[in-house]
Amino acid sequence: MRRVSANASTSHASTAASPPAPGGLHVAPASVAVEPGVRVVLKVSGGGAWDTLTLHSSDPAVATVDDTGGVSAVSPGRALVSLRSGRMSAAVPVVVARKLPSSVQFPPGAGGHPLDVAVNKNLRALGVVPSGVCSDAVFLRRVCIDLMGALPPPEKVRAFLADNSPGKRAALVEWIFTRPEYADYWAMRWCDVLRVKSEFPGNLWPNAVQAYYTWLRNAVAANMPFDKMARELLLSSGSNFRVPPVNFYRVVQRRTPENMAAHAAVVFMGIRLDFDAAPRPALSGWSRAEALGLSAFFSNVRFKNTDEWKEEIVYFANGPASFKDPDSNEIVAMRFPGTKGPAAPVQNPGANPVVLFADWLVSPSNPWFSRHLANRYWAAIFGRGITVPVDDVGPRNPPSNQELLDLLAEHLVKAKYDPRALLSFIVNSQTYQRSCESNEWNRDDVQNWSYYRPRRLEAEVLADAIGALTGAYEAFSSSIPEPYAFWPDNFHAVQNPDASVTTAFLDIFGRPARDTSFDYERNHEASMAQALYLLNSAGLKGKLEKKNGTLQTLCSQYGENIPALAEVCYLTLLSRYPDEREKAAIARHFAGEPDRLKALQDLVWALVNAKEFLYNH
Repeated sequence: MRRVSANASTSHASTAASPPAPGGLHVAPASVAVEPGVRVVLKVSGGGAWDTLTLHSSDPAVATVDDTGGVSAVSPGRALVSLRSGRMSAAVPVVVARKLPSSVQFPPGAGGHPLDVAVNKNLRALGVVPSGVCSDAVFLRRVCIDLMGALPPPEKVRAFLADNSPGKRAALVEWIFTRPEYADYWAMRWCDVLRVKSEFPGNLWPNAVQAYYTWLRNAVAANMPFDKMARELLLSSGSNFRVPPVNFYRVVQRRTPENMAAHAAVVFMGIRLDFDAAPRPALSGWSRAEALGLSAFFSNVRFKNTDEWKEEIVYFANGPASFKDPDSNEIVAMRFPGTKGPAAPVQNPGANPVVLFADWLVSPSNPWFSRHLANRYWAAIFGRGITVPVDDVGPRNPPSNQELLDLLAEHLVKAKYDPRALLSFIVNSQTYQRSCESNEWNRDDVQNWSYYRPRRLEAEVLADAIGALTGAYEAFSSSIPEPYAFWPDNFHAVQNPDASVTTAFLDIFGRPARDTSFDYERNHEASMAQALYLLNSAGLKGKLEKKNGTLQTLCSQYGENIPALAEVCYLTLLSRYPDEREKAAIARHFAGEPDRLKALQDLVWALVNAKEFLYNH
């Protein structure tokens, strides 16, 4: 974001600026369509009442805006440049497209999958040529990591690579849905969103954390539809130890109607409502009246303590309570976002107004619920949402492909909000199965899924992947808060429900603290601390040298059969067989190292440090 003088930006105009329209600024050109590398200067006209102008690009990877009002095209895609001066605002759509030479042929789509049609249509318009389909080995590892947060076992790799049936990729997806790792992984992801944490700031405490996590994991395992999950989270009442969904409200730190509405908005609609932001609330494009009207639905949520340690009862007072604007002290009527008048009154005076909100939320006509969930799952699979970030949807953050987002939302509604149906729809597309190798015409694409963009494994997934071969998993223990808790040696990091219980490895590799529901808390960026840990840390060395660990067992099991020993390592960590060059290098290393266990530890250390292991590609 840049702040520039309004007069300075006006100086780029060839004619005098005209007065701004009520509620807006005059900007020329009204839209920008250019090739990568081109810079266009916006001409802004306005009155002398504004001393500064704020500019913002919705996607700097596509187009940036500088302190002279210049819009620079970076890569093919769509962005929105927003301009604001006081209460005046304007938005300029930017399309960056490349003109392909006539000799370049856009490859035909295969199978006509609806997602591929929508994605390829956009790629053609932007002049981006997609990559081909990935190999079976790459797909196997990719989809297992993306759908169940775990590497496939060696026996599954062998069977899948030996299978020549045309439907084996779709069959693999269905197999993943039956695995316990699938429920573990998506329960973890929902725990991130719902702030499952025993200590500050949510202060759920251990009993509630265990109950909440168990409920979430069971919901994933049973394939609970999204609309049912939303209703249970919003409408449950009772003890937070015995009725786990009520922890949806318990985790809100300041239990005002505004903050409970803000929690519901970001979790279910991807809308950020920060009533405490200075100098004025950040409401993601909603008016303050809309945001307060939404808050009024939660005015009857109540809490009371019990005699049991840290237990709390969540309940709803009879009928809607009187909710007042904290600034004007005037009573605020319940109001759905996007509507002008108050919501229809609750028919029964003693009824719960949150029911009215829940009915509206999961209605197919709701413009936020299905789109947000589709976008959130798309972002989990690809590492990037159709809107970025996924939890800050608003006028300044439009989707990069509206047709694609609408298609996903429509499919989700038709599938009756079935999570597995949504995931299957996505990963069985050619778009998901594209190679991670870019070509001359898409290597600068970051927005449009012309190839699969590699990304580092999540902290918990990476820890478990190392443990899968070494037998050394993260060691968890917690003495604060009481009661004391310890986890077994083979406990997987993905299964850990409590963000207050962590390890140095998980912190280094970006596990979220779950202090908010925002996606940015999970850090996927590489760092020097990560490199140093993998290259020369006592932690990794201890895992490789674990007494009576898996590596020692493998040495005893395979004896002098070095090729078979290496094969198991490759199948476990990389989900493929070693190639001839790698086999020769391994043979040379083992021949020069008399200690076979030490040679094996060296091999595993080298594989763990390889990008092919650290990244999902």
